[in-house]
Amino acid sequence: MKIIVLLRLLWKNIVLLMVAPLLMALIVVILTWHAAFTYSSGTILYTGIASGTSVELDKSFSFFANNTAFDNLINIIKSRGTEQEVAVRLLAQHLMLDHPDPKYISLKSFTDLKKITPSYIRNLVVKNSRKKPRNKYETDTAQNYGDKTWILQPPNLDPVAYEQTVKNLMEYTQRNDTNFVYSLLNFKDPHYSIEAISSVKVERIASSDLVQIQFESDDPGICQQTLAILTGVCLTNYKNLKENRSDAVVKYFENQVSQASGRLTMAEDKLLKFNEDNNIINYYEQSKAVANVKEDLDVDYNDRQIKLAGFKAAIKHIEEKLKFQKQIQLNNTEIIDKRDRLAEVNFKIANAEIGTAKDSIQGLSIEQLKLQAETLKDDIRTAVNELAKFGTSTEGIPINSLLNDWIDNVLNYEEAKAGIDVLAGRIKSFQKQYAAYAPAGANLKRIEREISVSEQEFLELLHGLNLAKLKMQDAELSSNIKAVDLPYYPLSPNPTKRSILIIIAALLGFLIVFANILVMEYFDDTLKNSGKASKLLKLKSVGVFPKIFLKSGLTNFPITINRLLEITLQQINALTQNKDGSDKPYTLLFFSSLSKEGKTVTAGNIAWKLKKLGKKILFFNFLPESLRETESNQIGFSGESNANPDRVFINSHKYSRFLNRMLGYPDSRIDPNSPFLQNPDNYLESKEYMQYRTDADYFSVDSFRNMIKAKTISSDLKLDYVILEIPPILNYSFPTQLVASVDLPILVCRANRVWTPADQKALDTIAKITSQEPVILLNGVELQSIESILGELPKKRSRFRRMLKRLVRFQFYSKNQI
Repeated sequence: MKIIVLLRLLWKNIVLLMVAPLLMALIVVILTWHAAFTYSSGTILYTGIASGTSVELDKSFSFFANNTAFDNLINIIKSRGTEQEVAVRLLAQHLMLDHPDPKYISLKSFTDLKKITPSYIRNLVVKNSRKKPRNKYETDTAQNYGDKTWILQPPNLDPVAYEQTVKNLMEYTQRNDTNFVYSLLNFKDPHYSIEAISSVKVERIASSDLVQIQFESDDPGICQQTLAILTGVCLTNYKNLKENRSDAVVKYFENQVSQASGRLTMAEDKLLKFNEDNNIINYYEQSKAVANVKEDLDVDYNDRQIKLAGFKAAIKHIEEKLKFQKQIQLNNTEIIDKRDRLAEVNFKIANAEIGTAKDSIQGLSIEQLKLQAETLKDDIRTAVNELAKFGTSTEGIPINSLLNDWIDNVLNYEEAKAGIDVLAGRIKSFQKQYAAYAPAGANLKRIEREISVSEQEFLELLHGLNLAKLKMQDAELSSNIKAVDLPYYPLSPNPTKRSILIIIAALLGFLIVFANILVMEYFDDTLKNSGKASKLLKLKSVGVFPKIFLKSGLTNFPITINRLLEITLQQINALTQNKDGSDKPYTLLFFSSLSKEGKTVTAGNIAWKLKKLGKKILFFNFLPESLRETESNQIGFSGESNANPDRVFINSHKYSRFLNRMLGYPDSRIDPNSPFLQNPDNYLESKEYMQYRTDADYFSVDSFRNMIKAKTISSDLKLDYVILEIPPILNYSFPTQLVASVDLPILVCRANRVWTPADQKALDTIAKITSQEPVILLNGVELQSIESILGELPKKRSRFRRMLKRLVRFQFYSKNQI
């Protein structure tokens, strides 16, 4: 659909498009005449979640963690428990008031509360023991009770009595689900129901640390108080939740640290007992010292074994050389005794040297033992020297030299033997001590490992306890939310949505009507214009005849109609110009499928136009059955102006002028003085216009000349055109031969009618009989549809309208000369 067509469609239904929105808006105005006003208040809380300080120096702030924290806070504010507590506290505050105060509750709300509150509920209210304000300038301030801060409480409200009243109401609410307070909270009370409290709006302001809370109510005092109590309740709940969670963690770590400390103490006591039982001061140093001493003893023992073997071999060799001297010396009792005594003294000296240097043996010091040993050595040497007098050995070696060597080796041998015996005893004692230290090391290692594990566990738990305490302190800091803006008292109500509803209703009314118009236009099955009619009927159109209004809006409406008639005649002449050169007149058949299609009007105007062109015509019109009984048998015209119903123009309506305008017609009244709507007998002579009856003779007529003979008119009449109108072919029969003899059958149809299959069948019957295919003459066409035939109509238009028309058509320079 083109824009110009849409605009014309809107202009056609402008009255309905204006009345429907106005009517819808008027209905909304009436329905919202007594609209309830609402008041809104708000508060802003500083949370410090995103940019607040923390006791944890290495704490990193996460975007997702911050969003989660804000979500937790918002969900706590909007939780059912918070809303229920707010409702109970608000109810307790109002029940404790002695008289209504607009700052807390209006007179109407206070009266309604008193009416619905039972007497047994009033018994739950604790009497206020606080004195009244001293003067009228004492106002409400923030009231503190315990760890709660309820702002904007009445100045004469006792906080202790208030808290007890809240406690009583909460306990009473939880008794059952049928009591008054429970019903008040869970049904649709405008002030104390959870549904009313849940309408609070909570949102984070952009990406800041601020949270905005807004609330609406029909009572300004209740609006402020509800928001104030909600702020206090949610802050307390949020703080308790954060601190309780951190406190539980701290208690857990404290308990675990205490248990770990006990386990560590037990392990340390076990180590102490083990050291005491095994005489251990420092196991690792002591075991190291024992190992070193044992190693030294083993080395010394091996060295002495070697020396002893050497001394023994030397003595044996010398004794073999001495032979009999050996026997003499061995048999010498004095030398043997002294040698034994020397061995004993050397043993004592070795024991004393291995022990402490300052120890004494049997009251003798080491120096005295060494002195005895030297004395014994000298005595043995003296005794041996005396034996040296015996001479030389068997090999000729001096006996004196051998004896000296023998004495030296014997002395060294005895000394080495005594040291070996002492070292052997010491080694055995160290082996026993070493055997005791070996398992002690494994047990000590296990005890130390147990102590290490207990100590590590203790340190880790202690570290966790410190972190938990930091978390707890951090939670206390983060839960310390402050109110930046306290809830304010709304002085003026919120702007209502009445104007918006009115605008929406008007717009909706316009859209509904506009949509209906578009739908009706889209599904319009009427013939409407010549192009659509030709497409539906698959016939050629010879012309159109417009609606004739009292005020058409055209500059010269008669000229427009005359031009349409001329175009119609041109089309008719084009279809009949192939006749042979005989003087036989052209026969035009005007027919329709239904009555009141405008056959008489259109055929009469064609006849009138042909007459003005100098053509000789004869117009045959049928006489309706409704006038047959009253009509005389006189041949000729009936003289009745409205004898044929097809003479009545289609645009006459039974409705009022206003209703017709609402239905989209600019002006439905026909101009009775229009020359185009006159009866044919007003502009045709009696020999040019005649009526016939649809009787038995009518159905036997085979040409218009037989009809002329029946009307006693000369058949030698020279005619150019014969116009024949027959009754509606769906309602009346027609003479087949007469219809077959016509030169051009013209189907007259109303533009506002729907073409049905019955109409098509009737048309097909005519098309089969006639030699020329029927053509369409569309009657009652809208003036806008005529522009497709005549171009732009001569109409008075304002400059703005002309510019608008060129704009929607995108024809800005179409009238400029080349």
